[in-house]
Formats: sequence, structure tokens, C-alpha cells
Amino acid sequence: MAEMPPTETATVAAIYEAYEAQRDEKDRPYLGMSGFGTECDRALFYGWRKAHPPEALDGRRIRLFETGHLEEDRIVDNLRAAGIMVDAVDPATGRQWAVSNLGGHLRGHLDGQAMRVPEAPKTKHVFEAKTHNEKSFKALLKDGVEASKPGHFAQMQFYMHHTGLTRALYVAVNKNDDAIYSERVRYDPLAATRLLLRAERVLRAEDPPPKLHEDPTAQAAYACGWCPSRAVCHEGQFARVHCRTCLHATPVIDEGDGGRWICERFGLDLTFEEQMRGCEFHLFLPGLVPAAQVDADESAGTVTYEFADGTTWVDGATNPRRAA
Repeated sequence: MAEMPPTETATVAAIYEAYEAQRDEKDRPYLGMSGFGTECDRALFYGWRKAHPPEALDGRRIRLFETGHLEEDRIVDNLRAAGIMVDAVDPATGRQWAVSNLGGHLRGHLDGQAMRVPEAPKTKHVFEAKTHNEKSFKALLKDGVEASKPGHFAQMQFYMHHTGLTRALYVAVNKNDDAIYSERVRYDPLAATRLLLRAERVLRAEDPPPKLHEDPTAQAAYACGWCPSRAVCHEGQFARVHCRTCLHATPVIDEGDGGRWICERFGLDLTFEEQMRGCEFHLFLPGLVPAAQVDADESAGTVTYEFADGTTWVDGATNPRRAA
């Protein structure tokens, strides 16, 4: 009997491995406006607090994201060839258009701004480009962006709110057959305000918001299956040890736009690099410990927890507990 051919050749494996080797997986210091496609505030909180490492991507998925970025440039070229003016970078900075709020902790980056859109030639638009698979593209054609891609809709509402523009041009490409879809999205002040209030709740929270699903294996909890927060949220894994998970660290939300964090214990401003490095005086935010708090000793700088099996652990008594 002949051997079954491998599903992935050595050449393909080498290509994917090269992508993985070149990828620089870094935490980003802010809460991104692009992340509000999820209904789960708890997932946003864990990402904002860097409770888990950045999501690990295999070579195929890294290449898939690259394809999306390359397609954005192609769409811009298509629009310009059609007589539509697109500013893909902010002429004031020479970089991608950026918006921020809540002390600089909430940030977003526009694909561009567009003018001379045929449906409204005199109106300046936020411009957003996306790629879709066949199923997603069909849903977009049937239901429009607000219903089929609420995360994309949220992005544009954030961007319009922070640029003062009242229309967005959404252009999508079907990766299967290169079909193009466009839609003009109207600014919705109520939707934008709700999004901003939601972001503020997440940024100000000191404990994880409630779980959307107690059982991550339930049919309704399908999104938990690929959520990077799953191990911390549902499986009892300890959060990472650094300033973002420490009860001494506080984000400064009501002033400035630099995304400041301060250490209340030492009265220091913390750079993002310092935040991610942490120190030996780390004490977990109690809500990030998969156990019940039973005691706290302020003079000793310790907090005691009891696990479901009856064992106890004193945070701060020795070196901080490390995730297994």
C-alpha cells in the first residue's frame, strides 16, 4: 500500500516557520478600538491588563493577516484610480491616522480618510478596508456591516466620534473571488457614546467583569474556544506577574493623553517597559487570583487566599507566584 502523502510539505512548513521566526510578538500598551467586536468585557479587561501573553499565531495565520494588510494598499490604489481621494496617512505626522481618548489608554488607527466618494463627493469620510472569507462576505451582502460585523461597525463609530466626521466608507473584498463591497456608514452618537462608556468601564475596573458564560464548553460559548483569555478566565491559570496585574499600579485616565500608569507604592510614573517587567513587591489584583481572599496584612504587605481544595497561599510572603 502506498504511503499517504503528507498534508503539508517540507517547503510549506519552512515558509510558515520563517513567518513565525520573523514575528515579533509584543504587548501593546493601550486598549484598541478594534477589539470591541467581542461582547465580553472580561476578555477586554484581561487583554488590557496583559493577564495572558499575546496570542500565539502559526505561520499560516500570520501570513493571512499579512494578506489583509497588503489588500488594504490595493484597495487604496483601486479607489484612487476611480477618482476617489484617499489620505492613507496623516499629513501632519506622516504616519497612520491615530485617535485616542481616556488618558491615551484607548487608541485606534484609521486606514485613512476619503473624499470625492461618488455617493457624496463633498463629504469627508473615515475610510476602513477589510478582507472577508466567502461566508463572511455573503453575510455582509445580506445584512450590512452593522449586523454582520459589529466589531468593524464599532471601529468606525469610534473613529468618526474622535475625528468629528459623520460618515465612513467601508470597503470589503471577498478573498475567494475578489468581489468588492462598499457601504457608507452614518455616525451614530448614541452608539459611539455607549462604546466610549464601555471602554471606560473596562479601563477603570480593578476586578475582572462577570463571565459571559460559566461553562466554556457550552454551545452558546463557542467564542470562548478561541479566546486567548480562556486559561486565565476558565481554567484557573494565574495571570502574568507584572505591574498591570498588581494592585499597586493605577492607570491615569482623567488627565493627559500619554497613557500614564503610576505605582502607588513608590509614587513613580511607570514606562510600559517597566510595567511589563514588574518588581519583587508585586501583589495580584485579588480578582486575578483563582482563589478566595481570606486575609490581608497591610503592615506585612501580604494577602492570603484559599483554594477550592482547602490549601492556602500568601501573596507577598515570598516571591510572587508564577503561572505554571
